Amino acid sequence: MQAKGISITPLQDEESVCRELKFLQQFSGHKNVASFFGAYYRAPLTECSSELLEIVLEYCGGGSLHNLISKTNGQSLKETWIGYVCKEVLKGLHHIHKNRAVHRDIKSLNIMLTETAKVKIIDFGNSWNLDPQTGLCHEADGTAHWMAPEAIRQKGQRLAYDTKCDIWSLGITAIEMAEGKPPYEDQYPVEHLIRESEPPKLRSKTWSQHFVSFLESCVKKDPSERGSAEELLQHPFIKELPPKKIIRAEIKEHLWALQNRPAKKGLKGKALCAMKQLRRACDFCAHSTAEEQKVSLQMALEGLPCN
Repeated sequence: MQAKGISITPLQDEESVCRELKFLQQFSGHKNVASFFGAYYRAPLTECSSELLEIVLEYCGGGSLHNLISKTNGQSLKETWIGYVCKEVLKGLHHIHKNRAVHRDIKSLNIMLTETAKVKIIDFGNSWNLDPQTGLCHEADGTAHWMAPEAIRQKGQRLAYDTKCDIWSLGITAIEMAEGKPPYEDQYPVEHLIRESEPPKLRSKTWSQHFVSFLESCVKKDPSERGSAEELLQHPFIKELPPKKIIRAEIKEHLWALQNRPAKKGLKGKALCAMKQLRRACDFCAHSTAEEQKVSLQMALEGLPCN
């Protein structure tokens, strides 16, 4: 089994890190959650930089769902692929919810694919245990475009929501797979739109009625009317999918094709390569010291090989 390290820096909130590690230990035994192999501290890269914590997870060679969506060049994923991903995520969520916890950050970036197109949930940094007495969560957290209306804090109002917040997020992710981006992506403030507007719908009329019905069950504004993970696993959109091995074979072939595209040539290819390097450097700089930023940008400008 391959593994890779994830660096968390600066290590400021030890309590939240310990909470994430606890959730990883608790849930990584499920086949739809990335396996957790351990964590260890690594010495700072420089005297001025922070201590690093390496979290070692199962290596998912197919990349993130977000990466798969972005590489379709604006086209929708196949409906059977969307159904397959939703089914596998629902299995993972059912396991998490059964253990009285919420993930609170289901989105395409936190859904990974292995090289054989198995689906794995990652990133438990926002996860939380439900109150043992009420079965509710009172903490505000998540990623704005995927957050359920009831999980968005309003002035003077105390939050109280349950596992159905993850179902809303899965519905938004299903729209993202169908349309290439989540609803309200270019509209602000998105929190107000999510709370006040009607539930988002698929823009195209070409989708099956089963998919439309499944999506409507995920994004009911009233969480009590939303389906649970267990209930949605029985929905016709999920139950009537083709055999899993057929869908996985299609996605696996597609992933292989994406990863083995011929390298871009000429001036345009070199320009895209340079932009890719600078973007990586900027991502690194956002979480680095001044000295690390200087080294990273210099490496990018010197034109290190592009993958």
